[in-house]
Amino acid sequence: MNRNAFIGIFDSGAGGLTVAKHVMELLPNENILFFGDTAHLPYGTKSEKQIKEFAVNDVAFLNRFELKSLIIACNTADSVARETLLKEFDMPIYGVIDPASRKAVQVTKNGKIGVMATTATVRSNAYRKAIHRLNRDAEVYQLPCPLLVPLVENRRYKKDDMVVRLILGEYLDELTANDIDTLVLGCTHYPLLYDAIHDLVPDLNIVSSSEEASKALVSSLTKTGQLNDEPGSIRRFYVSDDAEAFKKNADIFLGENITGEVIQVAL
Repeated sequence: MNRNAFIGIFDSGAGGLTVAKHVMELLPNENILFFGDTAHLPYGTKSEKQIKEFAVNDVAFLNRFELKSLIIACNTADSVARETLLKEFDMPIYGVIDPASRKAVQVTKNGKIGVMATTATVRSNAYRKAIHRLNRDAEVYQLPCPLLVPLVENRRYKKDDMVVRLILGEYLDELTANDIDTLVLGCTHYPLLYDAIHDLVPDLNIVSSSEEASKALVSSLTKTGQLNDEPGSIRRFYVSDDAEAFKKNADIFLGENITGEVIQVAL
């Protein structure tokens, strides 16, 4: 395997840039390819069949380039399409659900874990299954939170935003009623809401699926000797619709502006 090959990252939109952000910070020498399927977002409200079709098309596009690994930077796609992708493509594929589940099991003290996610992710039961593989006695409380992605997409995520506090408060009240001590942010948009969640419920252990997925990739590439040790990195961004809108909003998730070109492609 060529150590200089790309790390592919895909999502239904821009939320997966929170994963790319962590990868870029932890592995500054790595070459990154990001694809956002903005023509079909959000995946969280789509059928299982559609999500699988979209995910296969996303990876097929990225696979036109030389990849050494791939991250499914979308909890919905990971929960629904992971097995399909493993059958279709011969490459190391990393997700967000297993790393976040491992972290949640590690940090919980009372074994009661909450999961905020999209409707499709909750419907798949992927988090409950992953957590129970690690600790079958854990109590897992999953909650679909369909209002959170639109909030973040519209730059509404600050902890002093009263609309954010009201909506988050309702979701969190439902979860904390079960005495959870750990909360998994089961959507790559949700790390933007970390400060607001922490402000509302300071004692919760908050687990970011974006951060844990990035750490899992770093650990694997390190163990297998696949880290790129050449200085300088290539970062390319592709979308399936409205490149300008994606570029305009990328700073929310990436923590910086995209200085290069965002290329729109037809799948």
